[in-house]
Amino acid sequence: MIKVAFFKNKYFLLFLLFLLMLIDGQLSYLMSSIFSYHVTISSHLLLLAIINFYHDRNKHFVLFSALILGILYDIYYLNRIGLVVFLLPVLIIFTNKITKSIFASNFQTLTYYIIILFLFEIVGESAAVLLGMTTLSIANFIAYSFAPTLIFNVLLYLIFQKLFKKVYFNA
Repeated sequence: MIKVAFFKNKYFLLFLLFLLMLIDGQLSYLMSSIFSYHVTISSHLLLLAIINFYHDRNKHFVLFSALILGILYDIYYLNRIGLVVFLLPVLIIFTNKITKSIFASNFQTLTYYIIILFLFEIVGESAAVLLGMTTLSIANFIAYSFAPTLIFNVLLYLIFQKLFKKVYFNA
């Protein structure tokens, strides 16, 4: 019989973050295909889980796991190491430094999640424009990608927040 402690192990929970990254890709593909690819919706369950997981963790564990997740994210989505390998560790280190009391309220957690989504999407798109990976105008990006992504992820927050808080926050 598997003990409950196994499911609270930080390495098992880190593996769940990796699985959430893969699920995010499938959800993003599904949502974009529903809208005939005119609207691009990105799922960010990984970021939601991260804001609940990286509290009061060892600095070395946080940095190492953030780098690994960033590398895997970049390779899986971009087929090369790119921006997320730098952006994800910064977001995770920032999340690690915030006190747990901020996340006691669902409204405060939602606000922080929206800020993280904003930074992740806007910095990613800005870097893609600067590096010549896309020529999408900022108005089109906001209308056809960022706004639908934000709405979808707020809905995901409302659905999954209690589950993630129970699984990750108290681990």
